[in-house]
Amino acid sequence: MRLYKIIAAVLISLCLSACVSSLLIGNQLQSKLMWTFLKPLVGFDPNEVNFFEAPIIKDRMTAILGDKYEPTMKLLRTAQEIQQEGALFYVASRYAPAQVQAVTDKAGLVWNSQTNQMAVMLIKDGKPEIFSEQIAGAAEAITPVFPTELKNAYEKAQSVQQALSNPAAAMGEALDNKLDSTLNKVKEEQKSKVDNTLNDAIKQSLPNADQQELEEALKREAQPAH
Repeated sequence: MRLYKIIAAVLISLCLSACVSSLLIGNQLQSKLMWTFLKPLVGFDPNEVNFFEAPIIKDRMTAILGDKYEPTMKLLRTAQEIQQEGALFYVASRYAPAQVQAVTDKAGLVWNSQTNQMAVMLIKDGKPEIFSEQIAGAAEAITPVFPTELKNAYEKAQSVQQALSNPAAAMGEALDNKLDSTLNKVKEEQKSKVDNTLNDAIKQSLPNADQQELEEALKREAQPAH
């Protein structure tokens, strides 16, 4: 069954390679063909099935990345599984540098089955970049959608990059967050103290009130009846 899926995917890839140049974002027919190619490969190691060498993948990637193709592929070849998250089919690198970095180099290739858009996320030397297919002559660029794993990696790298480019603003934000946290803590402590004080006052007043009522009752009993 596994071998059959691989053979079927290869045959579909060969059929699709003939129409790579005419691939358009939003083309439903070609989107279905691409889905038919990718769906059976979910869970497979992309290197074992020559995923990156399939013309339908490689040709589109080289068109998107240009001179970024090789450094991106160096990372992507460490991917261990073709994955799916909703309408998104993707592969993500598993490369971990020998030296600990603030942001790990990472690459991800994503194909959106709803739009037929292919996109690549690349984090190299801490710098996050996004490359994606677009419709030529369109008034607005189409924003690619990324799965959770790649989205989180990109946002983390972006935050670190912003902090490095504007350390004063990053420090100011950190101080503001620290101040807010401290103020909230002080408010909670004050509220707790007030609550404890009120509880103690109530506890102390209740016995006194009972004693006073008892004394008044005894006095009334001691008075002679008229």
